[in-house]
Amino acid sequence: MVSPKMVFLAVSVILGFGGMAAAHHSNAAYDLDHPETVEGTVKTVNWTNPHITFVVETDVKNAEPASTWVFEVSSPGVLTRSGWTKRSLQPGDHAVFRYAPLRDGNPGGFLLKVTLPIGQELSYSLTPADQ
Repeated sequence: MVSPKMVFLAVSVILGFGGMAAAHHSNAAYDLDHPETVEGTVKTVNWTNPHITFVVETDVKNAEPASTWVFEVSSPGVLTRSGWTKRSLQPGDHAVFRYAPLRDGNPGGFLLKVTLPIGQELSYSLTPADQ
């Protein structure tokens, strides 16, 4: 027979880890209500789980110097199901990046869409039904 203390301990552990998983997948760090765009050149690509990241050097505009931004994207699996490959966006590629900015004001954010100079748009869906 299982004691009430064991049941309480098991439930506590499950709820504790569940909260950590939910926090990891939170988008609270990004201002999804006010997307922005920036133009720049990809410097590095980190195509790994759990999230792909792109390091981008922005173009010099309006007398502002170039700066380095980091954009986070979903997982390789989500992007692959949406038609991306590891070669879709490579170092040296210039593009327009639409993103949800970081709430803390640091340069970067959650990447929503990429538009290449030829007009091709790279986007993705987090919902399998939309893929």
